Amino acid sequence: MKKDQVIALDGPSGSGKSTVAKLVAQELNLIYIDTGAMFRAVAYALQHTGIEFTKSKLDPADEQKIQDFFHHHRFQFAPQPGVLVQLDNLNLTDVIREHHVSRLASQISKHKVIRDFLAHWQRSIVEDRPAILDGRDIGTVIFPNAVVKVFLTASAEERALRRFEELKARGQTEHDFQSILKDIKERDHEDMTRESAPLKRAVDGLELDSTGKTIPEMVQFIVNLWNERKGSL
Repeated sequence: MKKDQVIALDGPSGSGKSTVAKLVAQELNLIYIDTGAMFRAVAYALQHTGIEFTKSKLDPADEQKIQDFFHHHRFQFAPQPGVLVQLDNLNLTDVIREHHVSRLASQISKHKVIRDFLAHWQRSIVEDRPAILDGRDIGTVIFPNAVVKVFLTASAEERALRRFEELKARGQTEHDFQSILKDIKERDHEDMTRESAPLKRAVDGLELDSTGKTIPEMVQFIVNLWNERKGSL
């Protein structure tokens, strides 16, 4: 079976996926699809609908409300320079990076109606163009036939420290390390135990532990894999 011309980079929150994926895309001249930003954009958009996303299963009425929202509003990925995600005419690039939106994204990601919408959106962007996508189910659900699958991980403490430093650099000093670590551990549990597309390494994926590794080392590892395997496309 012919492989999809895709690098699937999966892993838990804060493992460095987006940083590594962006640099790999630059190195190999691939399209980079930030699926985390897409989930956060949908979470931000749906947070005022009155739907209780912490429930394990949505009511049919809630699912219909979400379907109607998707039908009447338009999400766009990178529609123009400087805009990562847009909802109708609203630029969501900055607001989706707020810490509470990341937490909400984990809650909405449990629900199939939302994951199905995101899957269709992600596949429609890539189409016939070589791309790298980072997320939690890229290699297991979205592109199970990707030519390269890497599961990028790190300890919860390492990931919490990275997130803490990232927020501090943005001037968001109201978050302390312990609360961020607690959030990450809870998100890991939710991501790995959800019924729809749980976070896990693809059977034919390679695990790359980013603890103690430099960004260039991780980028080169993935670039080498692509160069070794692209002949099978």
